[in-house]
Amino acid sequence: MIIFLHGSDSYRRQKRLNVIVDEYRRKYSNLSCDFFDLGNSEEFLRLKEFSGQRSLFDNKKMAVLNNIFEIETKELKVFFKKYLDAEDFTILISEEKLPPKELEFIIKKAFKVEEFPNLESEKWRFFIQKEAKERKAILTPGAVNFLAEVYKNDSWGLVNELDKIGLINPIRNIDIEDLKKIGDYNYESPDIFAFINAVSRNWSLARRMNTLEKLFISQEEPVKIFNIFASLNWLPRQIIKKLADCDIMVKSGKMDYEEVLVDLALS
Repeated sequence: MIIFLHGSDSYRRQKRLNVIVDEYRRKYSNLSCDFFDLGNSEEFLRLKEFSGQRSLFDNKKMAVLNNIFEIETKELKVFFKKYLDAEDFTILISEEKLPPKELEFIIKKAFKVEEFPNLESEKWRFFIQKEAKERKAILTPGAVNFLAEVYKNDSWGLVNELDKIGLINPIRNIDIEDLKKIGDYNYESPDIFAFINAVSRNWSLARRMNTLEKLFISQEEPVKIFNIFASLNWLPRQIIKKLADCDIMVKSGKMDYEEVLVDLALS
């Protein structure tokens, strides 16, 4: 029987692998479990020996594999086809990518296939909050957004930082300034002109909102962004007029600068 875990988020993939192994160990008291990195050709020989061994004391076997595509395809075919339907031998595979066409049968015949892509947007932020809570670290929404940007597509880096944060300050709400005192973040503030270009050149709505979101996450002052925007005389006439109208609205208390920027992104 084969269980195949795949995807670019190796942290969540590894976490799921650990859960499966623990579940098997609890369920089968005599489980014989071993780990094999097939990036080393000698490990494949050891795997074949392990799979062929039988003992009166082992009622279940589990082999945990990674780097399986380092082995010659023909050899893998022979090995996996032998154990596709084996009830007493489970092969748990963890790889970033799906098998090549010659080995697609592994996926098609697998007992279970689970994917772990890099998380984005709200799913990524929810993951950060969940992992922080497990470490008794309480993050403000701004801190969550900051970490989401800094550690985008790097869940291992994120959880390592959360481990450190949880040890240093596990009680009070942690904001961006607290994070900057704790860690040395190689984080550059997004370019304000990227947002200006997105609006003035009528980029897609998604790109306009994305550039603005990055400015908000980096805590750029809305009034600063607006003033830079308003100082540019090369902007299209309709945008210059809109900025002038919005400035009046802000000064009369009917809008604030953050609302103006959102309105510009949406219009």
